[in-house]
Amino acid sequence: MQTDDAPIRLVLVTGVSGAGHSTALKILEDHGFAAIDNLPIALVDPLIALEVETGGRQIAIGLDARTSGFSKTALDTLARNLRKRLSNQFRMVFVTAAHGDLMRRYNATRRQHPLGAGLSLVAAITADMERMDDISAIADVPIDTTNMAPVDMRRLLLERLNLATDTAMPVHIISFSYRYGLPDTADQIFDMRFAKNPHWDDALRAQTGLDSDVAAYIAADPVARDVLTHIKRILSETLVRMRHEGRPHITIGFGCTGGRHRSVWGARHIADWIADQGHPVEITHRELNAKQRNE
Repeated sequence: MQTDDAPIRLVLVTGVSGAGHSTALKILEDHGFAAIDNLPIALVDPLIALEVETGGRQIAIGLDARTSGFSKTALDTLARNLRKRLSNQFRMVFVTAAHGDLMRRYNATRRQHPLGAGLSLVAAITADMERMDDISAIADVPIDTTNMAPVDMRRLLLERLNLATDTAMPVHIISFSYRYGLPDTADQIFDMRFAKNPHWDDALRAQTGLDSDVAAYIAADPVARDVLTHIKRILSETLVRMRHEGRPHITIGFGCTGGRHRSVWGARHIADWIADQGHPVEITHRELNAKQRNE
């Protein structure tokens, strides 16, 4: 028997082609669901029995006009069955948009509509909307994405599914050397090359930003201290906004010339501060982990 506060384990996402059901799947994937698109209707039930009911995984499945066996009758039967088996751990999402919005999206991407063979784009979109009209009544969560930005869709979808959007956002901090390129995954980069460089102090050159003597040397630079204060002010605003928008995580890079002193110190300082704000933090010192590289 399912309890009222049991977490959602299965989401079926359907709707009008081009309205954003693929975007909905990506949002759910970022939130920890295993996303599967365009699975034949006949395979949905055995997959759920294996992965959700037996394996306990969270699954999001996309179904639309391309899906083998797709029909209102088949989807209605499937949804009724799943509600009996999973109760409030199951939700069905229906995504739609205005005809004009769908026209603009297909014209902008120049993709062919799934029903486009032998039909004009106007006729294909009209036929798809008419086909899906009855199916919208089956859904628990209708979402109209007309004139909606992806970030607003993310927030609305997670709110409608009662999935927490205000939880602490994981943050990954990376220190690196500009000599070896920017981190591919970084969302934000802060350049620490303005700070006094311990490399030019013979007693500190062999140490790293993890060592107390190096940390004290850089912290004694008033400009370095002031800049980190500004970085904290920036992050205190941006982290809150990104968390509220449902961002699954963020990666922040700190770079310097060699990736051993100033970037390491800055990354560690900010990582400790972010952790104090309640965020899970992972820190990677890229060049310290690459033993063959030296400043």
